[in-house]
Amino acid sequence: MRIMFIRPRPSSETIGLQHLMIVEPLELEILYALKRANDEALIVDLILERKPLEFFLREFLPEIVCITGYITNVNTIFEYCNLTKQLLPETKTVVGGVHCEVCPEDFEHENIDYRVVRNAASVFTSLLNHIEFQTELPKGVFSRADTLINTSLPAFDFQVPFPDRSATAKYRNRYFYIFQDRVALIKTSFGCPYNCNFCFCRIITDKTYFQRPLAEVIDELKLIKEKEIYIVDDDFLVDKKRIVDFIAALRLHQIEKKFLIYSRADFIASNPDIIHEFRKAGLRTVIIGFESFSVKELDTYNKNTNPAMYADTMKILRKEKIDCFATIIIPPYWDKPDFVNLITWVRKLGIYFVNLQPLTPLPKTGTAINDEDIILDRKSFEKWDLAHVSVRPSKLTAAEFYKEILHAYNAILYHPATLWKYLTTYKPMMLYKMLIGGYRVGKQYRKKIKEATHA
Repeated sequence: MRIMFIRPRPSSETIGLQHLMIVEPLELEILYALKRANDEALIVDLILERKPLEFFLREFLPEIVCITGYITNVNTIFEYCNLTKQLLPETKTVVGGVHCEVCPEDFEHENIDYRVVRNAASVFTSLLNHIEFQTELPKGVFSRADTLINTSLPAFDFQVPFPDRSATAKYRNRYFYIFQDRVALIKTSFGCPYNCNFCFCRIITDKTYFQRPLAEVIDELKLIKEKEIYIVDDDFLVDKKRIVDFIAALRLHQIEKKFLIYSRADFIASNPDIIHEFRKAGLRTVIIGFESFSVKELDTYNKNTNPAMYADTMKILRKEKIDCFATIIIPPYWDKPDFVNLITWVRKLGIYFVNLQPLTPLPKTGTAINDEDIILDRKSFEKWDLAHVSVRPSKLTAAEFYKEILHAYNAILYHPATLWKYLTTYKPMMLYKMLIGGYRVGKQYRKKIKEATHA
């Protein structure tokens, strides 16, 4: 059968990250590896393609169209499925991705035939057999009539094949993450052992945490040609012994890569020796969810950390010359002095890149927000991007709130010390991409300020 895998193009309403990072569609590369011997398959990355979806549908004439995406892609996925059925009525449409796994009800649509709700890597080949030969529909896949109420889900199966990265060969030299050029992705664990109540990641696996065997991870790393590796675990620095064993395995197998990872601040502050050894083995950048500089706010988020340790975290990273990308949550009750305090903290700690996220009550997380305080339409999925103001600010207008976020970004990212750091550290082309991306994000925020002012 002819199978087309599609990564959606972000909506123009979605703020942000697509301007600062475009990474490989790892989930589609994994599914591509699961096609059967006689199947013909194609991955279409519409973030990078200039031609519209209609061109690829008419040229390839797929019998199955598979689309994966996040919450911000839901309405775009509807558009793609509508177009597919309009042009190719007999083609089966299959939808998946993390939002579909948690909220399959959001994809109940007349032109979506199947929703992969659990264990995509385990059930995909069986789904292909079901479509072609009418075999039993695998558990974990919903047909149109299936819901979380009338359908039981199987236990989690976290075994996945190695992705077939040859399927994205034409795109690979264009994948990047902020300052990291030609980045490849690898996932070494699923879920997160912590219980931050704002986080969607822990909901995806129903609070289950699973680590892939290190030998399997090393074997996959050996197959990756790129030098820049983004480990997309929700938190890579969890198990001390596993990290020590990982570093030892990199040395044993003479794997020389540059790693970008997620981590909590407390692990770094408590384990300077491990960070030192990891730096020698290739660690270059850490994304840290600082979330807040307030003990009270951190307790509210169930983060179980203390901002008192942040200075130690940053001291260790500076000593090892490891870059830090920080994420900060902006709660709706902040006033202008709170934003000033944010800027002061960030500059004091020597953080040069931040992602400021207005507190967003993503579906089925534990964020305690009253429905009447939510100002975004739940069906305007493209705006649920962790950048739009989704909860009514209590001390500022929405326009003022957007202005303060934009001002904070400008004060942090374009401060002379920060610009000097960029100029003396990063390649000119990556710096150019970041500056252009930052300009585009700023333009989107200015549009939101104008819209909120006239609302």
